Amino acid sequence: MAAVDVKQLIQELIVPELREIKAEVKVIQTEIKRLEEKIDLQGARLDEKIDTQGARLNDKIVSLRNEMLTEFRRLDEKIDLTLHVQERLVSLETRMSAYETRN
Repeated sequence: MAAVDVKQLIQELIVPELREIKAEVKVIQTEIKRLEEKIDLQGARLDEKIDTQGARLNDKIVSLRNEMLTEFRRLDEKIDLTLHVQERLVSLETRMSAYETRN
């Protein structure tokens, strides 16, 4: 009789507790899954924002690079013009000096 009583006690006390624990584990697993999905969604949103900001930054870099190249070309043209004017002045000074020496 003692064996039947122990078996009955286990079924009456422990089995219901185990079922409750199993149900609670399922609730926790469902909550974990929900949180994982939420994290994945937020991660995807963050990735999208990073990509968008990266593209904007890249556009700004390209724009700045183009502006710099344009400015460098403009400066090169000014330098070339300055050198050309300087060469012409030297040539004129040489001619003037030669002319003055003749007279």
